[in-house]
Amino acid sequence: MKAPAHLLPVDLVRVLTVGLVIGVHTVSQEPGGTGMTSGALLTVMHVSREVFFLLTAFVLSYTYRDRPRPRWPAFWRRRYLLVGVPYLVWSAVYLVALGDAGRPGVLARALLTGTAQYHLYFLLVSMQLYLVFPLLRHLVRRTGGRHGRLLAAAVAYQIAAYAVAERLVITPNAWLISYLGFVVAGGVAAAHAETFLAWTRRHVRHVLAGAALAAAAGIAWFLAQVAWLGRTTVVASQVFQPVVVVESFAVAWAFLALGVAWEGAGAPGRRWVRAAADASFGVYLAHPLVLQALLATGLPAAAAGLPGPLVTAAAMVVVVPLIYLGCAGVAAALRRTPLSLPLTGHPRRRRPGAVALVSVSPGGLRCERQAA
Repeated sequence: MKAPAHLLPVDLVRVLTVGLVIGVHTVSQEPGGTGMTSGALLTVMHVSREVFFLLTAFVLSYTYRDRPRPRWPAFWRRRYLLVGVPYLVWSAVYLVALGDAGRPGVLARALLTGTAQYHLYFLLVSMQLYLVFPLLRHLVRRTGGRHGRLLAAAVAYQIAAYAVAERLVITPNAWLISYLGFVVAGGVAAAHAETFLAWTRRHVRHVLAGAALAAAAGIAWFLAQVAWLGRTTVVASQVFQPVVVVESFAVAWAFLALGVAWEGAGAPGRRWVRAAADASFGVYLAHPLVLQALLATGLPAAAAGLPGPLVTAAAMVVVVPLIYLGCAGVAAALRRTPLSLPLTGHPRRRRPGAVALVSVSPGGLRCERQAA
C-alpha cells in the first residue's frame, strides 16, 4: 500500500516546538533564577513536551492509519534502533559531561529513569509509546463513530492526571501514563486528519486567537499563584498543573494552524524548514550540551547584574536561535557520517538515489525519499 503523503505543516510544527524546548531550558537556567517575567514565559513554553507527545502520536498514527496490520516485531526493531541507540549514546555522553560517569551503577539507573540529562526522559517515554502503539491503533479503530467521547475522556484524564501530580507535588516525567491523554488525542486527530486540517485551514485566525487566550489564562494563573497563594515563581510555573493541559492543546493547534497557513502561502523557505525539521532530533539531543558549555563561560556572571526581563529577552532572541542553528549545522554534517544514527537518530544519508527511509524525530516519524 502506498505510504501516506508527507504532511508539510508538520515540518514547521516540529521546528517551532524544538525552538520552544531550547527556550525552556535556556530561560529556566538564567543566572538570576526564575523571576516574574521568565516564570510567566515558562508557564507557556512548558507546553513543548506535551506538543511533542501530541505530534508524535498524531504522525505515528497517521503514518500507519490506512495500512494493513503491521508486522509489530519489525516495527519495534526499527523504532528501538532509531531511538534506543541515541538514548544509550547520549546518556553516556551527558554522564561524562556532568562528571558522573565514574559512579557505580549510575548509567544503569540513568537509563531506567531517563535522568542522564533533563531532556532524555522524552526518548524513554517515546519507547514506551512505541511499545503500546498497537493498542492505541486498535483503540482508535474500534471506537470509530465515538471519537468525540474518546477525545473528551482523553482531555478529562489529562487534566485529572496533572491535577493529581500538582496536588502530590510530583513530577512523573518519564512515564507514558503521565501523557496518555495527549497520546490518545493525537491518535484521534490522525483518524480525521484530512477533515481536521481542512477545518484548521479555514479557521486559522480563530485557532490563533484561542491559543492567545489560553496563554493569557496560563499567565494570569501564574500571577495569581504568586500574588494570592504565596507560591514561588518556580512552583507557579511548573509543568504539571491543569492549566498547562489547556495551553498545550491550544499551542499545538496554533502551531499546526501556522503550518497550514505557511503551506497555503506557498511554503516560503520550504527548503530551510525541511532541513531544520530533518535536523530537529539531533538538535534536541545535543542542545543541553551546548547550553552547558555556554553556562560554563563568563556569560552568566556578565548577565547577573542586568534586569531580569532584559536577560530573558536576550535569551530568547539571541541565545536560543544561536543554539538551534549551531546544533542544526552539526547535525546536518553528522548525517553523512557513520555517527549519524547514534548522534542524530537518523540512518546515514547516502548518495542520491538511495532507497526510501523512515526516520524518527521529536515530532514523531516522517517518511523521506532521496531523489535520484
